[in-house]
Amino acid sequence: MPSMRQHALQTKMVYLGGFVGPFAAQSMIAVIPDIGVTFGKTVQEAAFAVSAYMIPFATTMLFSTALVRKLPPHLVVLSAYMATALGSLVCFTAGSWPVFITGIVIMSLSNAFTLPVLQVILREIIPPDELGQALGTYFAMQSLGNCAAPLVAGLASIANWQFMYLAVMAISLAMVIVGVPPVNPVPKEQTRRRAAIRPMIVHILTILAVGMGIIGMGAVLTVHLEGVFGMPASSRGFVIMVGGLAAFFVARKIGALVDDYGALRILTMTAVAAAVSIGVMPILPSPIVIAVFWAVAFVAAQGMQTTVTYSVLRMPGGASFNSTVLAFRFFGLALTPILILPIYFKSPVAGFALPAACLLAALGLQWTQRRQWQQLT
Repeated sequence: MPSMRQHALQTKMVYLGGFVGPFAAQSMIAVIPDIGVTFGKTVQEAAFAVSAYMIPFATTMLFSTALVRKLPPHLVVLSAYMATALGSLVCFTAGSWPVFITGIVIMSLSNAFTLPVLQVILREIIPPDELGQALGTYFAMQSLGNCAAPLVAGLASIANWQFMYLAVMAISLAMVIVGVPPVNPVPKEQTRRRAAIRPMIVHILTILAVGMGIIGMGAVLTVHLEGVFGMPASSRGFVIMVGGLAAFFVARKIGALVDDYGALRILTMTAVAAAVSIGVMPILPSPIVIAVFWAVAFVAAQGMQTTVTYSVLRMPGGASFNSTVLAFRFFGLALTPILILPIYFKSPVAGFALPAACLLAALGLQWTQRRQWQQLT
């Protein structure tokens, strides 16, 4: 058994683990042109690296928790971070395109196990009345990873963009060396799992709406900022980064509000705030005002994700579904450029109104499950 001091340090490492996955993905997005130059690819071809990360990541997350149900979660996490360190080493040393993509896929598959399993560990080590705040802290670290990635990648690209993978490798090795709190395998809870199917479908649709209607809207917003205000890439990136910074500072407080006032109430407030903020984007008068509303929307996205994850983890059998629910955030993100961006080009108002409507529709579905939400309090 670890000492209290060691347990406290390992608990902090769980939160640090929330930083790694978003950092690895976002840092790559920030240097797509540099990747193309290094490997002799066009920007469009270099962008395939993003798909090589996101598709295996989201697909594996659909069933990653179920795959490791019989294994101790802390051992799964440590094994996954060993694989992440290996993948980052491959990316750092890659001298050819196929080798680089191999490293990306290794990191993608390993992070598909860390993200949901770390949340299962939190559920086991945090008292139920403090779980909301703990999840808020975890998602705040994810937001920090999203924010830090462009900065670190940009600084690394001054010398060699591949140096950014040294940061990923260092954090992953720290996770392995320090470890995370040991917990027992999650019970199957098959006797009540069937009753959880309908709420889980509603949660999946809600997280899909968050991914498509908020997180993925960064791509639409960058097009809007360039087309309407003529902003250069650096300025557009700053506006997008404001959202992640706001979420980092506020997400933990939202988690505490979940513990104090109930998850459904906070979900309602954040969903309405997100829908309004996204819906009014095309009529906002300046980039500064857009940045403020984008910050509200991004904070609301973290609130919605925190409340849904809180519900999933506290429901009977929920731990087995956690990775499946989370995966749909990334599927939603992938859908935005395919579904929403073409609508935006035809009608900017409709391009922002549709995702706002999806968020409100998801909230309506959640209210049909209010009895299940009340049982969590």
